[in-house]
Amino acid sequence: MNVELSGLKHFKAVYVVFVDNTSLWWLKLLKRNFRHCYVLFQVDGQGTWLELNPMSNQTIINLYEYSPDFDYISYLEDSQNAVCVRTNVVSSPLKPAPIMAFTCVEFVKRIIGLHSRKVFTPHQLYKKIQVVGKKS
Repeated sequence: MNVELSGLKHFKAVYVVFVDNTSLWWLKLLKRNFRHCYVLFQVDGQGTWLELNPMSNQTIINLYEYSPDFDYISYLEDSQNAVCVRTNVVSSPLKPAPIMAFTCVEFVKRIIGLHSRKVFTPHQLYKKIQVVGKKS
């Protein structure tokens, strides 16, 4: 299967997933349940999910295949206590994104097309997505 991410025509939904990952000591300084984030794409609504997960040592890319009637989002929320927020990917301005440290938040912001110097923690990203979602 050849899927072009920039077109997004193959994706039924895009979620930002927030989790309480505390594998690194400094993540414990962040708000509980908002210590790490990644992006999850639902492919064509056929039970296929693409996970893009930026870790501190490498970016993990997983493709999951489930039955079309399996509620993967509820599974993540229940089994991992994840906060899953459906969002839109927007075209960002045709200028470089602000120079920021490469973190999970910056990775997610660039995927969903959000340019904001004021958003640098997962909880700030969560709140920004909530505000942007209400405007659209």
